Amino acid sequence: MPNTYIVSIGSNSNAEQNVTAVQILLNNAFTNVRFSNFQWIPAIGNHYTQPFYNGAVSFESSLTALELKPKLKAMEVILGRTPEQKAQGIVPMDLDIIVCNEEIIHPDYNRFPFVKNAVNALLKNDK
Repeated sequence: MPNTYIVSIGSNSNAEQNVTAVQILLNNAFTNVRFSNFQWIPAIGNHYTQPFYNGAVSFESSLTALELKPKLKAMEVILGRTPEQKAQGIVPMDLDIIVCNEEIIHPDYNRFPFVKNAVNALLKNDK
């Protein structure tokens, strides 16, 4: 039986193009892929200066969460993410597993209202 995941998606560099590109990568890699709406969010914290384009994706995969995480990190790298850029507040792509099989596993769900809203929209549609 496949696992169902909800992953947050965020970008503050070439954001709309990078989100479109990651949507293609996710559609090609997983099944039953559905996306939330995306919205622009002002930068949070002193480290980031550019607003983020944020949303979430729901999909099914036979991978465990431990197996999925490096696959998502590889997608971030494909889209240009580097440690040096992150240190400068530039994030071409950020993918975090927020929910695994309806269990919230990442603190960003309760930390950021925009993550909670995107995730909840997908959770509601899964029922």
